[in-house]
Amino acid sequence: MNAQNNPAPPAGPAPAQPDPAKGPPGAQPGGAEAAGPEAAAQADVIGGPAADPLAEEGLPGSGAAASRVYRSAGAHFTAQGSATLISSESISAVNFYTGQGPAGQGARLLAGPLPEDELRLLQRVFQEPKGYGTLKRQLRDGRLLVLCGQPGTGRTYTALSLLDELTHGKVSRLDPDTALDGLDGEQFGEESGYVLEPAAAGLPSETGLDRFGALLAQRKAYAVLLATPEPGDTLSRGGRYYHAHIPAAAADVLEGHLDRELEDDEPELLDRAHQVAVDRAVVAATGLDELRPAEAARFALLVAERVRGNRTDDELLVKCREFAEAQAAEWFAGGVPPETPQRLRDAAYRIAVAVLGGASLSAVAEAAEVLAWELAVTVDPESTPGRPLFSDGVDARLVSARAVAESGVEQVGDEDVPVRTVRFRGEGLAPAVLGHLWEHRHNVRGPVLRWLAGLCEDSRPQVWVRAAVAAGQLCRLDCSHTVQELVQPMAQAGQARRRLFAATVLDVAAGSAEVGSAMRALVGHWARGGDEHLRWTAAAVLGRGRATPTVREGLDLLGTVGVWEDGKLRIAAAVQVAHFAGATCDAAVPRRIRGWLSDERRPQQDLGLQSVVCLASLPATDLWNPHPDLDAYGDWPLLLALTAVRPELAPELAGLLWTALQTPRSYEAALDALADWLRGCGGQPWAPVLEGFLPLLVHTHDDRNRLLTLIKELAEDLDNPLDGEQVRRMWEAVQGAGAGAGAGAA
Repeated sequence: MNAQNNPAPPAGPAPAQPDPAKGPPGAQPGGAEAAGPEAAAQADVIGGPAADPLAEEGLPGSGAAASRVYRSAGAHFTAQGSATLISSESISAVNFYTGQGPAGQGARLLAGPLPEDELRLLQRVFQEPKGYGTLKRQLRDGRLLVLCGQPGTGRTYTALSLLDELTHGKVSRLDPDTALDGLDGEQFGEESGYVLEPAAAGLPSETGLDRFGALLAQRKAYAVLLATPEPGDTLSRGGRYYHAHIPAAAADVLEGHLDRELEDDEPELLDRAHQVAVDRAVVAATGLDELRPAEAARFALLVAERVRGNRTDDELLVKCREFAEAQAAEWFAGGVPPETPQRLRDAAYRIAVAVLGGASLSAVAEAAEVLAWELAVTVDPESTPGRPLFSDGVDARLVSARAVAESGVEQVGDEDVPVRTVRFRGEGLAPAVLGHLWEHRHNVRGPVLRWLAGLCEDSRPQVWVRAAVAAGQLCRLDCSHTVQELVQPMAQAGQARRRLFAATVLDVAAGSAEVGSAMRALVGHWARGGDEHLRWTAAAVLGRGRATPTVREGLDLLGTVGVWEDGKLRIAAAVQVAHFAGATCDAAVPRRIRGWLSDERRPQQDLGLQSVVCLASLPATDLWNPHPDLDAYGDWPLLLALTAVRPELAPELAGLLWTALQTPRSYEAALDALADWLRGCGGQPWAPVLEGFLPLLVHTHDDRNRLLTLIKELAEDLDNPLDGEQVRRMWEAVQGAGAGAGAGAA
């Protein structure tokens, strides 16, 4: 093929009259290609699989899956949700009367009557949960009821209401340390009601409950015992006394509390309060999908203060953001209860949901068990912790973590498969959990960082990418500690996945107002003066478009990495140049690539050619951080997607691909990318864009013949021929291109 005396490509500063035999404009005699076939082969620009830094994983589409998980995981920590439910904490003013009898005496019944004001409050705001009538009949007939539910879901209010209705207000709360097995009937009041949440000793056996029920019957008394089901507990479903507590509708609970708070105010204030309570900004600030009853009571008080003018909108939002933080603080509260294996497993599961929310149920459960082991050996280094096998249940575990399982998909290779995913019931809980641990539980940092580093060994993007995003949030909270202990060792690792993990952490942290400038400076330092792995990691951060204040500076640093040591990291840098183009959609990117192609130095030329090949072979869906303008362009080839969103760049982008097709050492890779476009465009929304793009590649008879030959070969492919209509349209598009060149051919 002889391209001498032909027009220059449609855009860019390349000199006219390029000679493909001499490489791109500016190539010097005596280069690698002049040194012989073997040297030329070593200098070839290779596209395709080399564009995927995770090709070593052994599964197709690993890079695409990782970028997709990254895009979805980011939202896990950037938004806050809404919410509403009733709990024992709802009646914080109820008095407890506790104590123990003298040594040697039998068990004493220590009961505190429910104060009248609390009883009136209960009667005004209580909303009957589903199955309330059934519970009432069971208690009336059997005298004893064990109500199973998580703290904070309204089980205490339900118990008190049941007893109030049956005893006409003669309700007492028993001391949590009351030994039920040692009581006798004379200690109970006639026709009285008792509610008890046992302490660490727990509930009696069913035989003990039978005895307790008989004592109550002697005095025509009633009792409701509160129980928190352990994971795997089946008593709440099959036990004779056990009944599951189903919380009342959150909206009804909130409405009851609003009515009580504003019952003495103007009716207009109540209407206004209902509007404020459902305002999207206010609901989102709580960070919870649904408020539990105790939370609903606090929320109603805040809303009432707002509509009365005692609190501003900003103050209301600030107080609402404390709901998720309060839940995290409650989950990880220290104090008297020992750090038992069960408590550690509960904590581990909540942390795992915070880090991996959105991943499959099985992945989160397995990660939680690994973390539970880390926590256990930190508490007791001499222990050999194990796992329960049949005493752990998914449903109870989800409830205890305020989590929910949903239908979702997970990418395996190039295909999506259905899975059950898990997430918190509220977008504010994940950042609240991580923030509480990092700011208030210093000794947890070590096991959590070791666990996060271990999650990077899991090749599933749904695990390691989410772990990296969570680590980025921790880096925002304590930059120096997380960089020293986690990020730098990862960035210097020999495995590409570990370096991408570090790059993800830095990219997330770079978005922080507090530590962003420090992260950007670190990336720049690594790009200019780091070793091979640190430069590679820096390029992976730069490709996401947020590590430099300007596009120019990002391209400068990527160019520095790409030509380091005569192009040792050329492919890695070129991949990130393509990602950078998709992250910015800026005209400066193709102009810089043209500048590299026009440079007299061979490393710069090769970086430009490799960047063109990566632009042509990278699908837009593989971008880690796509520009918002590319959101609707799915599986489009990135170069065509850029042509669609920036039509003014089409000639310049086509000129870059034309140069790669004219250059022997990039010809095969560029032609393969073009062939992939033609094979994949059938029925695709980008087919018309491709038809309009092909003529921009035709400037000579040879250009036209090359494209027509390619179309003909693909049409005659015995295994996967192009559709006839598709061939006709592409053929006509190429035949009608370059009228000036075509005149000579005629």
